[in-house]
Amino acid sequence: MAKHIFGGPDTSRKLRCLQEYLRAFSIALRNQQFECVYIDAFAGSGSRTEVRPALPLLGGEFAESQEVTTPGSARIAIDTDPPLHSIVLIEEDPTRFAELERLAGEYPGRDITVEKGDANKHVQRLCTQIAWRQRKPGIRGTRGVIFLDPYGMEVSWQTVEAIAKTEALDCWLFFPLSGLYRNAPRDPARLDAGKQASLDRVLGTTDWREKWYDHETAPRDIFETREQATRRADVDAIERYVKERLLTAFKGAVLDPIRLHHKNGAPLASLFFAVSNTSPAAVKLATQIASHILMRGRSSHS
Repeated sequence: MAKHIFGGPDTSRKLRCLQEYLRAFSIALRNQQFECVYIDAFAGSGSRTEVRPALPLLGGEFAESQEVTTPGSARIAIDTDPPLHSIVLIEEDPTRFAELERLAGEYPGRDITVEKGDANKHVQRLCTQIAWRQRKPGIRGTRGVIFLDPYGMEVSWQTVEAIAKTEALDCWLFFPLSGLYRNAPRDPARLDAGKQASLDRVLGTTDWREKWYDHETAPRDIFETREQATRRADVDAIERYVKERLLTAFKGAVLDPIRLHHKNGAPLASLFFAVSNTSPAAVKLATQIASHILMRGRSSHS
């Protein structure tokens, strides 16, 4: 098995939120007339290798650091009980994709599909091809959960919109805070065209320029006079802005996120939960479950 070393001190907290929600989701829908699907857009290898630091011993010596392998999001979904009807695992890296194929092969009786390639393309295709809420005689509609856990700023806003338009997917979204403020430096002289294009793609708009930066004259392109602009939005303001953007797409609900951190304590990402379904009953159930999980996730960090 190839090692997949990733994540930081909050990775377990993130995966625990997913695990608890999938279990509750599966229980809630087991007696309803829906197929339950789970989509993992950046599925990795199915497991996570964590390097735990050396601990001090008596006499001033240190024990050796340890490598511990724990279930990743893909295996967590497969092990959910009651079982989800179908699982789609997407991974672009060839080595990790091969590991996912081996993992799926361990469950020959399960409906597990492993897709190789760009997550944005695969997710957008699934969102348009699956008959999500269609309910006809003899045909069951489909409801599901999607986990967007990119390594950086890979998720495009088009993908977010496609998920929201299904009106059937509950979305756990790992939004890269550090990528946003790294690509939007306080000094606009460092904000080149590539960084602006990256932010436009991830956020699906250009108005972050006006909302994140102070400028004295407000020309048509505020960056034509870069010496007059400076980023006023701190990490908290950027996180609030992301929630506002998500609310323009997800008409069901978007909950306040959990803040995740790097090993040094710096902000890493925000774990959002969003509901695309607009049915009051579905929104109430999903938000009750997720709110409880998020509240426990916050308290475990305090």
